[in-house]
Amino acid sequence: MAEWGLTQFEIPAKADILDVGCGGGFNIKRMLTKCPEGKLVGLDISEESVKKAKSVNKGEPRVEIVQGSVTDLPFPACSFDLVTAFETVFFWPDVAENVTEVYRVVRPSGRFAIINNYGDPKIDWEKKIPCMKRHTAQQIGAFLDAAGFTDIIISEKEHLFCVVGTKRQDVF
Repeated sequence: MAEWGLTQFEIPAKADILDVGCGGGFNIKRMLTKCPEGKLVGLDISEESVKKAKSVNKGEPRVEIVQGSVTDLPFPACSFDLVTAFETVFFWPDVAENVTEVYRVVRPSGRFAIINNYGDPKIDWEKKIPCMKRHTAQQIGAFLDAAGFTDIIISEKEHLFCVVGTKRQDVF
């Protein structure tokens, strides 16, 4: 999924990138090769995931891993050229509010890319994992639109989707 998702949007060579819900940090490692002059920050609410992401990216001076939540991102406004979220919006407490918080930290003309999958439609994931809530790509696109993102692009392949929105250039 991540390999496909990373082909759905451009990663600028000198970008400052935030990966929200970075998990074990493997997508950060993947993005490093696509962003040879940039800086990557991974954020995860789980202490265990933060430890794993630090281990996976150990010795990489362009990577910083921090513990925190999408509900209150510990970064100043307009800090990042690109924000990614791989398979994490399932667990966000309030997707509409959380997308607005992401919008705050994206620089003008920067982008937010959400890469996800629908999962097996025969399984009731919300019953299986009570803190999980699935959304369609179109619903995610509507959340981005409501937060102020423009030029929203939705890509789908089988059970995967990627939704990318751009912050207007004239917004600070």
